[in-house]
Amino acid sequence: MPFDGLVLYKVLREVKDNILGERIKNIYQPVYYQVLLQLPNNFLLFSLQNPSYMLLLPEKPDIPMEPGHFSQFLRKRIRNGRIINIEQLGLDRLGFIEIENFDEEKGEKVCYKLYFELMGRNSNLILVNEEGKIEEAYKHVQDEFRPIIPGDKFVPYYDDSKLDILNDDIKTLDKLSLDNLMGFSKKSKDFLKIIGIEKAVHDLRGPHLYFYQDNKKYDAVAITPNNFVYEKLNPSEALLKVFQERANRSRFLEMKKKLEKNVKNLIEKTEKTKDLILKDLAEEARLKELETKGKLLQSYLFQIKKGDRYLPVIDWNTGLEIVIEIDPLLSPTQNLQNYYKEIKRIKKKVEFAKERIKDIVEELEYLYQLLETINLAEDIETLIEIREEMKEQGLIRETKKPQREKKIKSTYRKFEYEGFEILVGKNNKQNDDLTRSAAREDVWLHTHEIPGSHVIIKSSGQKVPEEVVKYAARIAATFSKAKMSSNVAVDYTQRKNVWKPKGAKPGIWLYDNYETIIVEPLEDI
Repeated sequence: MPFDGLVLYKVLREVKDNILGERIKNIYQPVYYQVLLQLPNNFLLFSLQNPSYMLLLPEKPDIPMEPGHFSQFLRKRIRNGRIINIEQLGLDRLGFIEIENFDEEKGEKVCYKLYFELMGRNSNLILVNEEGKIEEAYKHVQDEFRPIIPGDKFVPYYDDSKLDILNDDIKTLDKLSLDNLMGFSKKSKDFLKIIGIEKAVHDLRGPHLYFYQDNKKYDAVAITPNNFVYEKLNPSEALLKVFQERANRSRFLEMKKKLEKNVKNLIEKTEKTKDLILKDLAEEARLKELETKGKLLQSYLFQIKKGDRYLPVIDWNTGLEIVIEIDPLLSPTQNLQNYYKEIKRIKKKVEFAKERIKDIVEELEYLYQLLETINLAEDIETLIEIREEMKEQGLIRETKKPQREKKIKSTYRKFEYEGFEILVGKNNKQNDDLTRSAAREDVWLHTHEIPGSHVIIKSSGQKVPEEVVKYAARIAATFSKAKMSSNVAVDYTQRKNVWKPKGAKPGIWLYDNYETIIVEPLEDI
């Protein structure tokens, strides 16, 4: 988030309107890189970790029992002090809060300036006395040119040679003037190039920040983010919303990664099981040979001599010679028994494999479908529903009691084309609900033998035109594992031809009387 000088300009105006003239009730450090000033009706938070910022909070955040060293020092100097001025230096990311307090030792009023420098990893808070000397700083800096050490004279990190768009007469925007602008982040400069100086100045005079989304990332800027849909919000409200949305996004990505890993591990394990079962099935090819050798061994048992390892015999069915391996340590009868034991063992293994392979194939079909719904998920609500589905299917076992989570039911993806509504399921539960609730004459679509979403064209009793079916098929291809392919086969039929097998897992349906269309996925969804 570009918490640049322009954003600070608007934040400070909001801060002034709410805390100027107020007394500081207390000072805290919620975490090691934050400092919080408690005021009668608000809390002013400074965050000194990149990205650094300041904002007003309506409520007190969680505070540790033990106060930090810096907050303890500030309590001694400015607690109960009255805020008499708040200034920004130009349009840069620094300024100060001037505080008047009564010094009991001196028996007189004193003034302090709490400077804030919100410059990413170089951010700092510095308390400066009336003589312009540093009383204390959040970070001590040993620097030859600008030391930040108690007792040293404080020099703000401020370059007043840069252009201030609000106070300097800037006629044109060229590379030189852009590079020399004060308070503009790269993103703000990009918007400035589009909207121009006059509009930017007009926007800065206004009280709001512009909250918008850029490539699934939420942000807030001080001037109009042209070409983006935006919302005007009070500065602190906008910043809090950015942090909340980013926290949700981070949680979304973390949950998505965790669910993907879980399902991929299950797929790998199930694929290995499938390979073992197919290996067992392959042994069926040996049965005919073993049965033939068993019958021949039984017929030529009398020819075996002590110590023989092989018994060459003629197969009466083919007239060909067959060599039967025998164990010289076992009797002829024991050798014959071993052959029939092996035949019985393989038959039992093959029969079990034939029964098991169907379940394994269905399990893999479900897991690949489940993985695709996770890949296609775009919001936290959809992932929560998928996680609940996985719990119900026994794919997730929680060792500790889960936190109570507010359940929010996600909605289908909705599209409209040529007057027809097209609905798309976001996960297996939605696919089930969508297909189950569709009317008999609605058109149902799904990628051919490829994991993907269920798609329904609401027919409303009308005949669905071919171009609508084609567009819905492209949607089905887009929300499938084949979304990156160029030619995707999509099956479609009326809902009345689709049914869910008894005991089938979520999202698994069968269908007949269908047609197939080859389409390209959409690029603009």
